[in-house]
Amino acid sequence: MDNSEIARFFSQTKATIWQNASLREPQIEGYLAIRSHFEESSEPVYVQLPVGCGKTGLMGLAPFGIAKGRVLIIAPNLIIRENIRRELNVSDPNCFYRKRGIFVPKDGPYLSELKTGANIHDCDAAHIVVANIQQFSRAQNKWYEALPNDYFDMILVDEGHHNVADTWTRLFEYFARAKVVSFTATPLRSDGQIVAGERIYRFGYARSMIMGFISQIDALFVKPTELTFTVEGKTKTLGIAEIMAMREKDWFSRGVATSEECNRSIVNASIQQLHQVRALGSPRQLIAVACSIRHATQIAALYQEHGLRTEVLHSRLSDDERSRIEASLRSGLTDVVVQVNILGEGYDLPTLSVAAVFRPYRSLSPYVQFVGRILRLAQPDVPYSPANQVYLVSHVGLNDERWWSDFTNFDKDDQEFFSEYLQGELEVDGESEGSPRLTLRPFMRVLNELVESYHRKGYLKKIDEVMISDLFAAIREKGFEPVEFGLTEDMVRGRLAAAQVEGQVAAFKPIVQPQERREALKGRLQQEARSIADTVLNRLKLQHRGRDLLRCFSGDHNSEILIRLASAEQNAVMRVESGQRQSADISQLEAAINGSADIADKLSSFVRGKLKDAQPKTDG
Repeated sequence: MDNSEIARFFSQTKATIWQNASLREPQIEGYLAIRSHFEESSEPVYVQLPVGCGKTGLMGLAPFGIAKGRVLIIAPNLIIRENIRRELNVSDPNCFYRKRGIFVPKDGPYLSELKTGANIHDCDAAHIVVANIQQFSRAQNKWYEALPNDYFDMILVDEGHHNVADTWTRLFEYFARAKVVSFTATPLRSDGQIVAGERIYRFGYARSMIMGFISQIDALFVKPTELTFTVEGKTKTLGIAEIMAMREKDWFSRGVATSEECNRSIVNASIQQLHQVRALGSPRQLIAVACSIRHATQIAALYQEHGLRTEVLHSRLSDDERSRIEASLRSGLTDVVVQVNILGEGYDLPTLSVAAVFRPYRSLSPYVQFVGRILRLAQPDVPYSPANQVYLVSHVGLNDERWWSDFTNFDKDDQEFFSEYLQGELEVDGESEGSPRLTLRPFMRVLNELVESYHRKGYLKKIDEVMISDLFAAIREKGFEPVEFGLTEDMVRGRLAAAQVEGQVAAFKPIVQPQERREALKGRLQQEARSIADTVLNRLKLQHRGRDLLRCFSGDHNSEILIRLASAEQNAVMRVESGQRQSADISQLEAAINGSADIADKLSSFVRGKLKDAQPKTDG
C-alpha cells in the first residue's frame, strides 16, 4: 500500500468528528487545532491534555483530513504502545472508532506494531504504525535501514515531554518532512525546559475536573508539630515553623524521606484515605513512590503491618515477576503497590485512588506524571460520583508541597506561569543520579515526630463565576448544550463549593497487631541482606554476577555469596541458627535490620581480606 492510497483513505473516509456528542470536548477542539495548524504550516507542535481526557482517541482522529500518507505513532514505553494498539485496533468491535461513532471500519485504518518479529511488509500493509521509541534507539538500526526518509507523512508522539532526547531528535531529523504532533500532560521536560514545538491547544486540569473528565483531587500533608532527629551525633528537636524552614535543605528532605518514623506517618495518613474511598463500596487501591528498592521494601513492610496485601515493583524484577504483580494489581488482589520509577507514564488503572509520596521530587514534571496515575475516573459513567474523589498524601518535610502549589497553578496563562517557574533555581530530577538514595547508615535519622493533624488542600480552590460562565459559553460555541454532558451551572457551583477544602484533618492513629508487625519485619529482612550485599559489591568494585569470590567461597556468583554471608551475620545478631528465623521475635528482627550498616562494614573488611589472601604470591 503506497502513500497515495493511504492519503485517499485519510481524506475520503467520512469521519464524524465535529458535533459528535460521543467525543469529548478536548478531542474535538484538539483535532480542529491540529487541522488548522497544518493547513497553514508544517512546523512541529504539541497538544497539552491531562491524563484521562481522551489523548489516545485524539491521536486516532488526527490523521483524518490531514495526513497525506502513512502515520507513525511513537510511545516512550511498551505499556503506552499496548494501550494505543488496543484502542485503535479496528479488528476489535469495541475499538475507539466504533465506540465513539466516528465511522464503521471496513478497509482500515490497518495498524502494525514495530516489535520483535515485525518486518517491512507489516509496515507496508498498514495505515498506522505504532512503535515504542526504543525501536529507534540503537546506533545500527534496522528500521532506519529499511524505511525511506519519506515513509511517514505524520508522526504522533505520546508523552511528548520526552521529544528532545537524542533518540527522538534523530527520529525527527531522519523523517524531516513528516508533520509532528506531540501530546503531553505537562510541557516541562525532566530537565525543566519546555518541550520543542509550539503549543497549539491546551485543556486545563480545573476544566477537566469540573466537566468530570478526570477525578477531583485533594492533597493531604503530614504536618508534625514537633520532630526530633539526630545528625552528626547531635540530637535536635524542631517545631513546625523550623521544620518548614529546614525542608528547603536537601539533606533534611532526604532525611525525612528515608526515616521510618516519617514513612510511618505517611502510611497512616494514606491508609486513612484508602479506608475513606473504600467506604463507598467499590474496590480501591493505593500507589506509592519510593526512593530506592530498599526504601520501597521498608515502606511495603509498614503497609503489611496493617494487613494490606502489598507488592513492590521495580526494574530489577524479572519480566515474569512484574507480570504477576501487575496481574494481581489489575485483578484487585493487591491493596498497595510500592514502586520505584515503574508505574509512571501511561499506566492506566482507574481503581488507583490514593497516591502516597515518600520521596522528594526535584522538578515538577515527574511529580505531575505520578499524580496523573490516580486521575482516571473510577466510575466514568457517573463522573460526579463521590467515588471519583482521589487523594495525594505526602509529608511537609519532603518539600513536595511546592510542586502541589505549581500543579494547582497550571491553569494560569502558560507564559506567565512558566516565566515565573523558570526564573527560580531549577533542580533537575534524574531517574537515578538525581533521586535520593537510601544509605545503610543515613546522615540524618528521625527519632520521633508528633503528628496531631494533617493539612488538607483541594485542587479546585475557589468558586469563580467568570470561569463557570466561560466554560458554558465555550461548550455552546461548539454547538453543544451543557446538559448533553450532564452539566448545569448549579451542579458546577456545587462541585466547586465541595472543593473548598483547606484545613486540618485529625491524624489517624491505627493499631498494629504484633503478629502482623513481626511477619512484615521478617519479609523486610531478606531485602536488607540484598542491600548489604549490594553495598559490599560497590565498595569492592565487584560485579553482581561476577565470579571473583569463587576463589574464596563456594557458590554461584558474587551476589549470591554475599547475600548468604549477610544472612548468616543477621542470624548471628538475632542469635538464631540457620533455618530458625521463624523463632525470632520483633526485637530480634529489629536488631538485625538496624545492624545492617555494621554488618556491611564487617563483611567488607572480611571479604577484602579473603581476596587479598587468595592473591597468588610472587617471589620478592
